[in-house]
Amino acid sequence: MNIAIYDLDSTITRRPTFTYFLLFYARYASPIRLAGLPIWILALIGYSIGLYGRKPLKQFGIQMFIGRQLGTDTCTKIVAEFADIVVTKGLQPGAVAQLRTDRERGAILVLATAAPEFYAQTIGDLLGFQAVIATRHIRASDGRLTRKILGDNCYADEKLRRVEGWLAQNSIDRKAAHIVFYSDDISDSPTLNFADQAYAVNPSKSFAAAAVKAHWGIKNFRSMQDAAQT
Repeated sequence: MNIAIYDLDSTITRRPTFTYFLLFYARYASPIRLAGLPIWILALIGYSIGLYGRKPLKQFGIQMFIGRQLGTDTCTKIVAEFADIVVTKGLQPGAVAQLRTDRERGAILVLATAAPEFYAQTIGDLLGFQAVIATRHIRASDGRLTRKILGDNCYADEKLRRVEGWLAQNSIDRKAAHIVFYSDDISDSPTLNFADQAYAVNPSKSFAAAAVKAHWGIKNFRSMQDAAQT
């Protein structure tokens, strides 16, 4: 069984999607919330220097630009518009080519991302992924999604745990599966090491050096020509 697992942000897409989505949502649903952008930039700086982790940062960002809960109808409409823009204008050419190659060779396509499931699922559906593994959010008693993340952010070690959980849920024997994984970030080392074939996408110098040391391949998804057969 062939399985091709892709990270989303800056692997398939040209740029990260989370802040992009927050601003996109606020622009269409509540433009006044865009006034909080300077505070969000400070929050990103706080994260970068280690004052708090990704989970509280994401929850804070959603509360600031969207609210404590996501209105079902509004969210569905905005997510659809956002996903359409990402898929039609925001993909890396090499990622599109690689997806085509993996699809043609009969691989099961799996999207594994730290992005929120409420928009990652729609992007994954548009791109033809059979499964989407992403950060999940708690639902309120009325069924609406809240800003609070369910469990851990689907990042680093947690992403690998979620991938292993997906394999188990689908009764897929790891030994009988050939897994290829593509990621642009060294934080995905656990899943890169777990895969039979691993690729560092558009790597920085330090990531490229780590890839060579770990015997991972390197791909330039900025160019369609580099998406070679796997």
